[in-house]
Amino acid sequence: MEDIPVVSVIIPAHNEEDTINKCLTSLENLSYPCDKLEIILINDGSTDETKNVIDQHCQKLNCICIGTSGVGPSKARNLGLKEASGEYVAFTDADCVVDEEWLNELLKGFISEDVAGVGGSQDAPDDATEFEGKVHTFLSSMHFICEYMKEGDMIKTVQHVASCNAMYRRSVIEEVSGFDERLWPGEDVDLDYKITHKGYKVTYNPKAIVAHHRPKNLKSFFNMMKRYGWAQAYLIQKYGVFRKLHYVPFVEVLSLVGWGFLMAYNLYLGVGLVFAVVLGVVIAFAFRSGVKRGIDNFVMLVITIVGWNLGFGRRLVEKG
Repeated sequence: MEDIPVVSVIIPAHNEEDTINKCLTSLENLSYPCDKLEIILINDGSTDETKNVIDQHCQKLNCICIGTSGVGPSKARNLGLKEASGEYVAFTDADCVVDEEWLNELLKGFISEDVAGVGGSQDAPDDATEFEGKVHTFLSSMHFICEYMKEGDMIKTVQHVASCNAMYRRSVIEEVSGFDERLWPGEDVDLDYKITHKGYKVTYNPKAIVAHHRPKNLKSFFNMMKRYGWAQAYLIQKYGVFRKLHYVPFVEVLSLVGWGFLMAYNLYLGVGLVFAVVLGVVIAFAFRSGVKRGIDNFVMLVITIVGWNLGFGRRLVEKG
């Protein structure tokens, strides 16, 4: 027992009355020694029943509860970090359900002293809606661009892990000054960038599992993609281009310019090219996930491109 490290689990929550009960119940069922576990919950300005649900679980979990007026996930996590006493700090979200071996599997990812952070995989919850399932399938199919969802069954070194399923050495996260409080989403990308540029490594263990709820309708998904686009433009302004995803706007511009010249040269050839590209993408998705899911993924891709670029462009014209 003396060799088992103390882990502080930090969870921000804003109006999560529909999901936080299952999240906290899953924490109660962790196969990790209670005396080595510290739970820190941040009720981030909730106006629903989130606080009451937290209060119901706090005694069982022996947790630290912090209340805010609504400061956002990044600052909420930083507030939790100030209260943390564990050698390691783990993060998940209030709309996640963690596997009982979650912490044990994350700890296995610290395969060397220079590993500062470990992330895990994301499944769809058992009670996910049909639309949530579509979002999960789409994000899984796009892992090669966004690095948010990953494939493989072995522990491996990566550049980025999602903050809904991650653990870090507390000393390192303090060394890089925690999360950028202006960012959400994208705060986890920023954190991992700072960590890896200090010479540390980040790894991924697919056996560290959380079930993560997704947007429940098209409007929520579209708004999420706009936030992602805004965040990536912010990161480019802060650090320059450093992810595959950051090349997408430049590729889009070059593609549109090239297509414009082609349309001017031969209208039918230009229209045919668009049709061929659309058909090729649908077939690629269908080959991977089936015809119906392939069509669903294509629709999600169109929504993603539009929303992401709107958010990206909005950040570029903002001041400060």
